[in-house]
Amino acid sequence: MAVEMTVTSELMARAIRVARGLYSRWRVLPAADRERIAPLARDAKDKALSLRGASDRRRAEAELRGATETLAAALVETADADPEVDEEEVRRLRDDLRRELDRLATADIKAARIPREPKPAPE
Repeated sequence: MAVEMTVTSELMARAIRVARGLYSRWRVLPAADRERIAPLARDAKDKALSLRGASDRRRAEAELRGATETLAAALVETADADPEVDEEEVRRLRDDLRRELDRLATADIKAARIPREPKPAPE
């Protein structure tokens, strides 16, 4: 149980860090771009803030993961549409964001593989 709790806390912390990083990237966008994808950024932020108090953490983590993936895609699209951002910068951004999201997915898979302690048989 303690191992499971630690893994869940680590997953939660990692998910929140990823969301925070994406939100930070969104905050430095030009005003027009920031406004255009503001609902996505707010959704990711709200889901990250509500994760700690969620009664169904697995569902909340899945919702946060979906929100961060959507925000990451919007950030890449925004960079790709900006004529001042060259292809190499877009590629680097895409790769950086993919790595962050992959780390989150990998951590989730590892957590799912941790064996749980068997429940005692009823007497």
